[in-house]
Amino acid sequence: MRVWVPLVALALASLPPIAWAEHANIKLHVLRLDAKSGKSLDEAKAVADEEPPAGGINPRPIFKVKLHEPLVLQFILTNVYPHGELKDVTVRYFVVRTDSVGQKKVPALTNGAVTEGSFNLNLKPKARVGARVAFTIREAGIYLLRVETVNTKSDHEHISAIDLQAEKRALGGIHTGIRPGAGRLRRLSASIWHGRLERRQGPRSASVSG
Repeated sequence: MRVWVPLVALALASLPPIAWAEHANIKLHVLRLDAKSGKSLDEAKAVADEEPPAGGINPRPIFKVKLHEPLVLQFILTNVYPHGELKDVTVRYFVVRTDSVGQKKVPALTNGAVTEGSFNLNLKPKARVGARVAFTIREAGIYLLRVETVNTKSDHEHISAIDLQAEKRALGGIHTGIRPGAGRLRRLSASIWHGRLERRQGPRSASVSG
């Protein structure tokens, strides 16, 4: 045992810092809104996970929703890597139909994404970026809500995800007043609270402030 401990420590020390350091903290929420007041009635939340393995390590929360009811996805991603700027990183979010709860493989977004968006940017230490997007689901089924990093030049990427179980509204249910249209993008905002973030590419309706 005395032989193996220093060997493991030496192996870790020889890795580039970004290869094994945490670089992103993600706080993801999905909220159910009151159709009249716009206030939150219920929510589910998830924290950061990582890939590989595919689909992450932790089981995803399950949030039951009704068809056509007003929903909001909201996330904040914080760069917690302290040793320099992460350049040309993509932060992507989406809601897409999937085959089953807990499915590991991410479906192609071309196959019926409810809503999606992305930011391509440079993240300085402690920089934060977030989005808030209103959407509805029109068809019953299981949907994956996911936020992910791409191209961090690391041996892993960070994700945060929630499974949405969409069910038909019972007869006599409250009409939401929202016109049908999956993935209607109501509002999207990105903000920086610490450091400086350079936004290079993202959805047209995104706004960045610092």
